[in-house]
Amino acid sequence: MRALRLLCLRALWPSFLVAALATGLLWAVLAPAHTAVPAAGAWSARAVYSALFLVEWIACWAASCLSLWLLTSRPAGPGDVFEDREADA
Repeated sequence: MRALRLLCLRALWPSFLVAALATGLLWAVLAPAHTAVPAAGAWSARAVYSALFLVEWIACWAASCLSLWLLTSRPAGPGDVFEDREADA
């Protein structure tokens, strides 16, 4: 369980960077300030931008945690793609 927590903490910073890039690309194509967001009627444009960034950050973090967990919890077998080739020589 401690290893899983450590993996999730390791994923925070890279997921922040990916979310920042994704948010920038999304805002370049689709500006939330000019788009009708049904649930955000009373929200300011800055609040919509912040909420969208937070959602993207959480999604990127969850995907990063899942990827790290899958890569570290799988058993290594013969012909494994991630197997260290130099150890066999």
